[in-house]
Amino acid sequence: MRPLARLLIRAGVRFDEFADLARGVYVESAARDFSRSGLPSRRRIAAVTGLTRREVDRYVDFTLPSAKPTSADLLVEILQKWHTIPEYVGPYGIPRELEFARPVERCFRSLVALVDPAADPDAALEELRRAGAIALAGDSRLRAVSRSLLMSAPASPQFIEHFGLTLSRFAATMEYNMNPENGAKRLQRRVTADRGLPLELVPAFEKYARAKATEFLLDLDNWLASRASDDSDSGERLDAGVNVFLYIEPSAKEEPLPSLVNASETDRGVNR
Repeated sequence: MRPLARLLIRAGVRFDEFADLARGVYVESAARDFSRSGLPSRRRIAAVTGLTRREVDRYVDFTLPSAKPTSADLLVEILQKWHTIPEYVGPYGIPRELEFARPVERCFRSLVALVDPAADPDAALEELRRAGAIALAGDSRLRAVSRSLLMSAPASPQFIEHFGLTLSRFAATMEYNMNPENGAKRLQRRVTADRGLPLELVPAFEKYARAKATEFLLDLDNWLASRASDDSDSGERLDAGVNVFLYIEPSAKEEPLPSLVNASETDRGVNR
């Protein structure tokens, strides 16, 4: 819970706001799980979640608030198509430099419209430039300098959305694989250094892992691009993909909490 709590604190989310949402998610999760074997009573949901009947009524009868999706998916798909669609790719697989609005048949505006005709190309351009994914080439042409969308602002809506989706997808895969009813398990692999990695080797390992992961993910992205185009729509679509991340456990040596908090307020009897 610590990484989640740190992020929420930095984003200005108070505990009462988080707790209110968590109670609602408990009610929703219990209701959806139990409904597979018949409609559960509100009394039963209250019993298994530890919430009061009044709280259960509140969350069942009123929809939980949810944030609107950010533009991250739009921006990611713009970059993906710029790197994979033949009319936007030049020799050796290098994305072509584009004018913003001309020629009409191949420009940045037409690329954005290919992803979402209702999207604002000016706003997409500004966000991609801010993220460092595209740059100016000369006076008017645009050049794709990255196939990935890296969000530098740690409290931006796109970054918060990315964190939430990554955490949710990882937890969903873990929960799916831990469910004995699911015979075929989903991909879930890890590699770790036995007895830990010497501190001086961590940067080299991260550099090597980053290069290999980028190569692997680009291969997967190319596979998806050739098979998940709009022309191959054959019915229901599912959001599927692979997340890769490097982890470094914090030091096991931690100071006790009293030594990290100013004791002056306690000494004066505050909050007793």
